[in-house]
Order: sequence, then C-alpha cells, then structure tokens
Amino acid sequence: MGIQVELRLADERVRALPDPAGGSFDAAGDFDRLLRSGRTGLPLLGGVDPHGELRLGPGDMAQLVDEIDLLLEEATAGPEQRGLMRLRTMAARCAQEVYGQLVFSGD
Repeated sequence: MGIQVELRLADERVRALPDPAGGSFDAAGDFDRLLRSGRTGLPLLGGVDPHGELRLGPGDMAQLVDEIDLLLEEATAGPEQRGLMRLRTMAARCAQEVYGQLVFSGD
C-alpha cells in the first residue's frame, strides 16, 4: 500500500478536495520512491516513517511545500507526479486551517 496522506481538520478527515487534475480526491500517495531512507535536504519528508505515522501542522506547511517542489523536479509523469500535486494541494489547505493536520501513514 505504501505511504498515504490525509488532511484532517479538528481530527475529522477531509473527504473531498479539488484535484489539480480534475475531479476530487481525499488522500495523496504514490510518491514513496522519492522518500527513500537517508535522503538529505528534506527535513520534513525525510522524517516520514514508511511503517509509522507522522503528523504535521499548519506551521510546517511552507517548508513542506518547498520540499514537495523539490521532489516534483524528480517525479515521473503519472501517479507519482499526481500524488505530489495532491499533497501540495493538501498542504496549501492545511496552512489555512488553525486545527489542520496532514497525517502521513505507512503500511
């Protein structure tokens, strides 16, 4: 299954966000390859545990967007790139929410 990310507002999972590719979505994933162990230059995403959980709040989102932008340069077209664009959309929304959290869950 890999790493999946959800946006939660006041501990409720957001079920529909506007997808950059059209339609809507409720989670982001498919970018596990880019988060390989020992990766430098990614203080937040480098801390994602492929078998655990990581929660990031609104104050982390500017740094997270910067890291996502770096990974987008390496992402392959298709699911990997789409997953990062969804994650970027989630980060932008989380940054606007006082009680927002992005929850990264490994398998």
